[in-house]
Amino acid sequence: MKLLRWFILPPVALLVMALAVANRQEVTFSFDPFNPAEPALGLTMPLALIVLGALGIGIVIGGVATWRQARLKASRRADPLLPPGAGTGLTGLPAPRD
Repeated sequence: MKLLRWFILPPVALLVMALAVANRQEVTFSFDPFNPAEPALGLTMPLALIVLGALGIGIVIGGVATWRQARLKASRRADPLLPPGAGTGLTGLPAPRD
């Protein structure tokens, strides 16, 4: 797995650097969907910053999701007699009726 990381990570890093260098022009990131020409709230920044920021947020969200899934799997492995979803509020059973 580590060997595969050495073959994939450098080309991806070079591609990201090339993307950042190629997209240095300023763009307006608008938070106003009704008036895109003159937004009430908008930020002017390089396009590469927006793309790399979105990529970074996606990596963080994916890492948190993976970490939570691994933690849930480890807790199930620690006590195999627990029903599915125990400790998370999800038991897999239907809600009781009044």
